[in-house]
Amino acid sequence: MVRHSLARRARRAALALGTAAAVLLAPLVTAPAASAAGAWSQRTAGGMTVELYRPTTAPALPGGRALMVSLHGCVQTSQVLKNAGNWAATADEHGMVVAIPAAPNGGVLLGCWDYYDTNHSRTNPARHDDNLLDLVSALLADPSLGIDPDQVYVSGLSSGGGQAMVMGCLAPDVFAGVGIAAGPTVGTTSGQIGSVATSLAQARSTCRTFAGSHAAGFDTQVTSVVFGSADTTVATGYGTLNAQVMADLYGATTTSSFSLAGLAGTNTAGSGSLWSDADGPRVSLIRNTGLAHAWPAGGGPGGSYVSTNSVDYPAYLTDFLFENNRRVDRDPDPDPDVTAPSVTITSPADGATVAGTARVEVAASDDRGVDRVELSVDGAALATLRTAPYAHDWDTTALPAGSHVLAARAVDAAGNAATTQVTVTVESPTGPWCGTATNAQHQAAGRAVSYGVNPYNPYYAVGSLAYLGLGDATVTTLREVVPGRFEVAAAC
Repeated sequence: MVRHSLARRARRAALALGTAAAVLLAPLVTAPAASAAGAWSQRTAGGMTVELYRPTTAPALPGGRALMVSLHGCVQTSQVLKNAGNWAATADEHGMVVAIPAAPNGGVLLGCWDYYDTNHSRTNPARHDDNLLDLVSALLADPSLGIDPDQVYVSGLSSGGGQAMVMGCLAPDVFAGVGIAAGPTVGTTSGQIGSVATSLAQARSTCRTFAGSHAAGFDTQVTSVVFGSADTTVATGYGTLNAQVMADLYGATTTSSFSLAGLAGTNTAGSGSLWSDADGPRVSLIRNTGLAHAWPAGGGPGGSYVSTNSVDYPAYLTDFLFENNRRVDRDPDPDPDVTAPSVTITSPADGATVAGTARVEVAASDDRGVDRVELSVDGAALATLRTAPYAHDWDTTALPAGSHVLAARAVDAAGNAATTQVTVTVESPTGPWCGTATNAQHQAAGRAVSYGVNPYNPYYAVGSLAYLGLGDATVTTLREVVPGRFEVAAAC
């Protein structure tokens, strides 16, 4: 059973205005939204105009704010859902950001989202899917919103409900929860709304195909479905089918029922069903008696395809998602490790001159232990040191004479890191040179030449033109027998 606190229901009941349900194809009814702690603004993201509600209340769950992407239906507009969808009070109660995008380029026929058919992908520019994923990415990247990527949800009505199901199937790794209101099932055509035109097996296969390599996201995703008994636009059978499809994908095989009597809203007649696994609810289905084809706002001013004579679906959906989110760490570490290690290169000193083999010594410490120290020269990896004392014998002869940057990066078990560096001068060794290095390093130091133009080119020793083999990475040992003449040596 989904829990609802008495205080929560009382606050929502005060917001329910009890206006009549919107009639199918009724003209837009506009009225000022109820006052709330947060505020609406408008921005462009994902190639769409987006109505954005930003609360001022604290997020209800650890990790940051939740994001609800709410999709309008056909004929309906994002402005209608903003003004009449009854999202603000619930958003304030949970500290949740709500984004209501307008379908790109006015949508398809009658302003619909293009949920239909099976050619959906994350990158198809001809569909709306990539726009919505780009929207989520843009909002996650906005630090002022503080959105937790484990609390990203999508919901919608009619074509928006169908699109919400598509997005839940296409990107289960992105969307932790889905809300489908009177939406057709994935894989159906735009003309298959009046009667159920697909099977559980077909829809499940389509959904899993959409997910592709991201199907593991189904393991922690949850879904809520709602439909009205008086819906004459989208077949009511799709509501039950949508719930069954998602429950089957999730492996939620235990079914139970619940009463709508305890829910917020002005009309709580109907029935509720739950599909659960061993850890609790995964899918919820509400059949709201008397509700037509409309967004079940359950309060507020009402508007085109918005019913105020219904359950308060924004409240119910958000409660269900928050209470059953499988991705949020509800018991975070009370003492997380946020302190970076300290690290110093103790040898060689900054500005030192080195030649031949130089001993690199690093001092690194952390209050909870250093995991590793990573050495690099001029940005190229040199060595990874796992245990103290952190020391490494560095063969400087592989480098050309001159200035080089030696860096040490210490990392602790929590991933906190700190870096330090020194600049040293590598000096050419005195006397006949002898050393082992890659062909590319020999060439950089002037000991080898290559006449090729690709990574598989042959190398030759300077002076003797002795053949050194193919490729940059081939290791050879050279000895300078007389100044400027290098020959292959078995060892130094």
